[in-house]
Amino acid sequence: MQVRQHANWLTQLVREVDYKPKPIDGDFLNKPDEYPITGEHEGHKVRAEGKQRNDAEGKPYPTKLGIHGTQVAVDWETCLADGVCMDVCPVDVFQWHLKPGVKGTGNDLWPLNSELHERYRTDKSDPIREKDCIFCRACEIQCPVQAIKITEMSQ
Repeated sequence: MQVRQHANWLTQLVREVDYKPKPIDGDFLNKPDEYPITGEHEGHKVRAEGKQRNDAEGKPYPTKLGIHGTQVAVDWETCLADGVCMDVCPVDVFQWHLKPGVKGTGNDLWPLNSELHERYRTDKSDPIREKDCIFCRACEIQCPVQAIKITEMSQ
């Protein structure tokens, strides 16, 4: 685990993983062949779950978790469980996937047992209340690995 000082006021935890995450594809909604809707989870769409994608070094990610959400989208391959998105969100959009009802830096499920580690590598920020998003973009701006994309949908 690495501990980094962030924005001079928040110490964040970034779980070390065995791959190099790359930022969420900001244009994923316009690439349905590359990011097809593959399911639904906690009331939000999941895209590209089960599809092999590559990390920042061009190597296959060890997981195939996909992008969770539409208006508030979190790339679960990129998410490293630092929790800053939960800390800065004024309307509580997120919770930890492996610890439902819990949010915030340092409150993720850790360490993971071998089965959970094999499947997830780290806990994941789950946008369970994306419909409550006020589009302030605090989470998107503060995410140290750029795992989040906020998209205001046309009415």
